[in-house]
Amino acid sequence: MKNLTLLFCLFILLIFAGTTTVNAQMHVGVYQGGILNHIGLGTNPEKQIFGEARILAGDVVNPFIGLELMGQYNLKQTDWYNAHAGLMLGYTEFDDGRFGLPVGLSFKPIAAHRQFAVVMEGTPMYAFNFTFRALIGLRYTFSKAD
Repeated sequence: MKNLTLLFCLFILLIFAGTTTVNAQMHVGVYQGGILNHIGLGTNPEKQIFGEARILAGDVVNPFIGLELMGQYNLKQTDWYNAHAGLMLGYTEFDDGRFGLPVGLSFKPIAAHRQFAVVMEGTPMYAFNFTFRALIGLRYTFSKAD
């Protein structure tokens, strides 16, 4: 219960920090990977370097939760997609820590609405042992009005 409270407080702090910055652009995302769902909040993914914090949201089958912090670098950016790679550090209730090297593709399928993206990500990572994680999800970027 103590870990749950700590993770919840950290996530609320991240939301508060993201919403109080007047000129900042941020994104929210929901990702699915096997039996773990991820809810993310991060900086503008259209910048060359961007970050994201994710909560691993368990369910009935897997009730564990966790927190991951990611730093990403856009390798290639176009109007239709961004290819990115970075570093992930995390903690969950069932391991003492994890790290990985996420590589992903954010596809922006709607020409008139580029804030919406479909994200596909593969992460070679180490938690208990070496493994590979694949995620697919949706991301929306809140941008300030021009």
